Amino acid sequence: MSFLVEVEHEATFPTLSLTSLVTSHSPQENSTKQNERMNKRLKSQACRPESIGGPFLIEALTSVEDIDFNFENSPIRILITRELPEMQRVPKLASARVGQEIEVPYWTARELVQLGYARFREEDTVTSNSLSKIHWRETIPDSRRIPSLQSNFYCLLRRHLLELGKQSKQDQVKLRELERTETLVRDIVNCRVRKIVALAASPTPSEEIMQGLTLEEKALYTNLNRTIEEWKLMLIEESKQ
Repeated sequence: MSFLVEVEHEATFPTLSLTSLVTSHSPQENSTKQNERMNKRLKSQACRPESIGGPFLIEALTSVEDIDFNFENSPIRILITRELPEMQRVPKLASARVGQEIEVPYWTARELVQLGYARFREEDTVTSNSLSKIHWRETIPDSRRIPSLQSNFYCLLRRHLLELGKQSKQDQVKLRELERTETLVRDIVNCRVRKIVALAASPTPSEEIMQGLTLEEKALYTNLNRTIEEWKLMLIEESKQ
């Protein structure tokens, strides 16, 4: 979803009109779309919620698409860096001042940042440095521990890769950065998947371990754990016949 933008002469920043903010992504619309996708998935997979159980039911029935959709509409704090034009129909933005942090849906924050009116907080971005630190923790030899990641890590990562991909088309430096980033990401994902597979085959993990997983990883764990337990049960039942 984009803002309506008018460019005035040689202005450095475009004049911003937020008409679309008032009418887009209403909570009712979000809920309806998400319910439609959930019902479709339940029917296609013949999933019975009562057969899954446990505190991770939602994650088990949540796709990457659902998680990403929710993230786009989830609140996030940004720092206002330039005075905003008048926005009487959007009170939260109308009262915002330079240097102030405000909370808005992510898709709104992204547009404000791209137009130069705000910036993300450091903890809400993925950078080459932050990925290098995560990579180091994940690849420690003989470590079976799953380091904690913020729940929206992969959502931020996908957007970081998308932006690097756009920049790399015109900039060789960005192309090399994209290649290095993709290598780091593959290593991180492979390490975490191996550990999650082992976790899914072991006794019920602690709540502390589960809290360190992202939403996507909790869904993966739940599906793997259910498949493994059903497989074990089949072996036992067949041995009794």
